[in-house]
Amino acid sequence: MAYRKKKKKLTKKQQKQRTQLTLMSFIILFSFVFGLALGKSDNSGYSLLEKLEQFKEEFMHVFQTDNQYLKGETALKGTSQFYFLDVGQGSATLLQSEDGTNILIDTGRYEDKDKKILTYLDRYIGTGGKIDLLIFTHNDSDHIGYGDLVLQYYDVKEVWMNGYDATSKIYERVLDAISDSNARYVEPKSGEEHQVGPFLFEILNPTMVSKNNPNDDSIVAKITFANFSGLFSGDASARVENEIIESGADLKATLLLMGHHGSKSSTSEEWIKAIEPQISVYSAGESNSYGHPNKETLERLNHQSVPIYGTIEDGTITVNVDSKGTYSVVTEKGAH
Repeated sequence: MAYRKKKKKLTKKQQKQRTQLTLMSFIILFSFVFGLALGKSDNSGYSLLEKLEQFKEEFMHVFQTDNQYLKGETALKGTSQFYFLDVGQGSATLLQSEDGTNILIDTGRYEDKDKKILTYLDRYIGTGGKIDLLIFTHNDSDHIGYGDLVLQYYDVKEVWMNGYDATSKIYERVLDAISDSNARYVEPKSGEEHQVGPFLFEILNPTMVSKNNPNDDSIVAKITFANFSGLFSGDASARVENEIIESGADLKATLLLMGHHGSKSSTSEEWIKAIEPQISVYSAGESNSYGHPNKETLERLNHQSVPIYGTIEDGTITVNVDSKGTYSVVTEKGAH
């Protein structure tokens, strides 16, 4: 693809935040210059410059507390966070680490009029912030929705797609946005390993030969941080799960993101046994017409005594992981 530099657009919320940041910078600069000009000591022995420096520190503390977008609202209780974002009937997962690495897997559904994905990214990454890796597991509209806006509003360094075309206008808009960005474009294949910051990706699907099914050509990856790992499979079906099992890949992982939003056709009993997850997560919208998550899928997990978290009941699900791989789960709605 041909790339050309393009100025990032800003949402109204981002424009407001940018104005606040500019105002803060001006006040700090004014304090510094004014202090240099009038740096006299008063009777207490403190110079005006010292007082202004103290004012600047206090102002910065208040500003940062009230405007968490400066650093991203990561609440770093561990060394990394896995955010399973509540974007309705779609999928979007944000991975962050203390070193500033940001990885976004899918961008939700295009029919979400509230554009929740942008709200979450503003909250956790910050105004026009950096996304080291943006992965579109496959080209369904509930996984690439508003992907074009993400590319326009944020500094995306690299994009992964499965390499198999779709015909939707949403897909075309995403391709145009990639072309207009400075992002590096990659089509990962099974057997590859990629290190992105502290996160290790082991690619399990797709293969070099298309399965002629958009869902089954999903990017499937095991992602490891410290001693914690998660298995992400897009909308791949049990057919693909079985092929991966038969390949002999090491699938054991701490967390399982249910395939296809908890659909009956994914997250097979064999898949669960191969992964041996300690927790499982599904992303789906309330009262969706697809019946996600499927009752049989949930029963398969319950039969293996795997705790289940879902965006319908729990809202956004945050998994905090420390440097030893110890994790804790926080749910937005506190259902657990």
